[in-house]
Amino acid sequence: MASNQPHDPSLDPIPIESPGHDHGRRLVLLAGLGLLAGCSTPRTRTALPQPEWPDASTLAVEGTPVPAPARPDAGSRSPVVARSYWAKGGPIVSRINPMGTPNRITIHHDGMPPFAATSKGEVARRIEVIRRAHLNRDGGGRWGDIGYHFVVDRAGRAWEARSLRYQGAHVKNQNECNIGILCLGNFEEQIPSRDQVRGLELLVVDLRTRYRIPTARVRTHRELSSTLCPGRHLQDAVNSSRAARRFV
Repeated sequence: MASNQPHDPSLDPIPIESPGHDHGRRLVLLAGLGLLAGCSTPRTRTALPQPEWPDASTLAVEGTPVPAPARPDAGSRSPVVARSYWAKGGPIVSRINPMGTPNRITIHHDGMPPFAATSKGEVARRIEVIRRAHLNRDGGGRWGDIGYHFVVDRAGRAWEARSLRYQGAHVKNQNECNIGILCLGNFEEQIPSRDQVRGLELLVVDLRTRYRIPTARVRTHRELSSTLCPGRHLQDAVNSSRAARRFV
């Protein structure tokens, strides 16, 4: 149910741009997609209409090392791209619980066809497709918004998704006070870009610092439940980031 608690400005993501940019061509039709998009789906990859997504420029090859980004400097992360830039609708707050103070972070991939685009227009369209698919999940009528709180694209930009005022919907039975971060792409089939890994690290460091979240409570989806998410190559990148203490 929607919260009647006073607004807490500390939970507001930081916008970087206002809307008004031309998002280009229309979204693909979502018929049949509502039950399939997102990392909480079955392990097989969803087939979406190919014209919507550019071909991936970097597909994974067995044994390909995940690129090691530089260690992020404190305070070096760019502000979050505002939700108003990409979202075609607001949350249905009657279907969402209040968040409370975040105390954990979970990392995901979208699990859809590989995604290599870095333009804001292409990224905005991808996130909007995921939002609409989540609203249509389970026949519609249950989900109130996109399930994740932040999205990191291949250029390393962080995007505001579901407001941190609201509990996410990204790890079954483990969403309470859990910040969901989605990295765009299918990392069973492609490797994350250097910039994407760096952007993820910077966002995690920022959120950890802001909410005093222990590094031990920064997990991937597969570390919490039986799923391929966030894909083997992003899992390798997260493991490398941990070993190099880049989430600290």
